Amino acid sequence: MSMASHKLGVLMLNTRFPRPMGDIGHSGSFTCPVEFLTVPYATPGTVVSHEAIQPHVVQGFIEGAQSLIESGCTLITTSCGFACAIHDELERAIPVPFVSSALNLIPTLAKQYGWHTTLPVITYDGRVLSKRHFGRFWSNNVVIQGIEAGQELYSVIKNDCTVLNTQLAEQDVIDSVAMVLERYPSSKAIVFECTNLPPYRQAVEKRFGLPVYDIFSALDSVTPHLQLHTAR
Repeated sequence: MSMASHKLGVLMLNTRFPRPMGDIGHSGSFTCPVEFLTVPYATPGTVVSHEAIQPHVVQGFIEGAQSLIESGCTLITTSCGFACAIHDELERAIPVPFVSSALNLIPTLAKQYGWHTTLPVITYDGRVLSKRHFGRFWSNNVVIQGIEAGQELYSVIKNDCTVLNTQLAEQDVIDSVAMVLERYPSSKAIVFECTNLPPYRQAVEKRFGLPVYDIFSALDSVTPHLQLHTAR
């Protein structure tokens, strides 16, 4: 299938915080056609949780995917990496290729870089993300690091603020990566669970000299034509 034939459908959490270029929720982040659909009951509070995602929220994702497919979408993804927790349930209900999260890449990356090499996963909230959210994509070499100690990005997402200082947000992400690499200096790659982190991918790769994998990497693994406009 050619690039022109692909249309990506993005199941969005019901939020209003800014999504700069490189975020999954910014249409300019893609070179292919993209359609967004907000899942009404899917919020950071109902999806980013220690508890299981409730059935009515799961059904909202399924119905949203069905609507996007009816609109011609040939690949479905989500705007929150924590949706990996319901990946199998959604995949069974979605008749086109489905990428729930960058976490879908974990088994492949663990094999690529070595099962005994730590694989840091940078997440929105390291106090919440756990083995349960990974499901069958979990690997024992994963180490989890959140951005919740930062001064900007976490609070903007949590409080659904309408203004984001991207320079401060970038520093939050860099600081989080620095913390996990201080603990695990032999790490060979970084994974961004949170779909709001890719705008800062270049800065992290430049600063630490390590490859970074994110939701776009997971999409590229399914369909290699879905690329960020910004240089990798």
